[in-house]
Amino acid sequence: MKLPKTKTGLFVVCRHEMGADEGVPCGIFVTNDSADGYAGACEQDLLDKGITIFHFRVHYVMFYNE
Repeated sequence: MKLPKTKTGLFVVCRHEMGADEGVPCGIFVTNDSADGYAGACEQDLLDKGITIFHFRVHYVMFYNE
């Protein structure tokens, strides 16, 4: 398989349970600032509700468009 010529970097926000390596994707963004802002807002929303077992991380992935 040849690699596609068109590729784009994307930032995926994942919700992680404290101490866990794997998370659940909950948003995809074009910029790191947008992803970071969303992750912070999600984490603050859960903290406001008294939920402290989750945190949010931003992961960089490469999207290849065939």
